Amino acid sequence: MDLNERKARIVARGEISDHSHIVTGDAVVTRNEAGELLISVGNEGAVMRHLLESAWLNGTEVWTTEHDDIALSEGTYTYVPQMEFDPFEKKIREITD
Repeated sequence: MDLNERKARIVARGEISDHSHIVTGDAVVTRNEAGELLISVGNEGAVMRHLLESAWLNGTEVWTTEHDDIALSEGTYTYVPQMEFDPFEKKIREITD
């Protein structure tokens, strides 16, 4: 797997901690015209893993132990970022690390 494919498989990243949610296995991660992140999983299935991004980009998988892997069955998934409401600022924003 080349570096560009490794980068494309990063679905969400921690801004500070070097951990990322990364799709491994029989899957392709792309963006559609609207900018939505799509995960197309083949019949062999895939896994969303919580890995150290720097290690992943260097060709290895280092599990952060923060949570278990998430199995993805065959199909197409749309990634929706987690949002939170700040009652002090009265704004909705994407969750950050």
